[in-house]
Amino acid sequence: MKKILFLLVAISSILLVSCDKNEWSDGDPSMANVYYVGFEQWSAKFDNSIKYDVNRGDTVGIPVQFYCESVHSYDVVTYYYVAGTLVRGTDYDIIDQSGNVLSPDTNGAFSLTWPKAIKGVQRIYVKALNNATGSFTLLTFDPNAAVPISSADVSTTTNNKTNDYEVRAFSQNYKVTINVK
Repeated sequence: MKKILFLLVAISSILLVSCDKNEWSDGDPSMANVYYVGFEQWSAKFDNSIKYDVNRGDTVGIPVQFYCESVHSYDVVTYYYVAGTLVRGTDYDIIDQSGNVLSPDTNGAFSLTWPKAIKGVQRIYVKALNNATGSFTLLTFDPNAAVPISSADVSTTTNNKTNDYEVRAFSQNYKVTINVK
């Protein structure tokens, strides 16, 4: 019995070693500097239904995950946007970890920098002000883009593209709703 078991393990090992490595290697070299960003918490239905509640006067940290499997000589910048009827600066603020109010760039984007393209998690901090209740959305793509995000077309999921890299947003994890109570 031991000889049969040993023979089966030996044959299985030979078959596994002889597999074509190209089939499971790093793959397409054009994808070497393509990274992904998305909100860390996922809905069980992948329907962008994640919600965070924050009481007026309080702050909530929304985790964002950056995916990269190697370290690079450059930093990667990803963007996030705000959409909805609540007014930034009146109903809520986007702040940094120290409580400093952040401002979007001229395109309406806030940024997160990932030093040396190291994968990890950072937080977007939302401080609910005492003025209103309601909800708004944080997104990893521009809500005013000419072409809306589509899970069928990955070219629509680009979050940032430079000469060195491209960052794509997940099409099924690209937004979260913030409820101010």
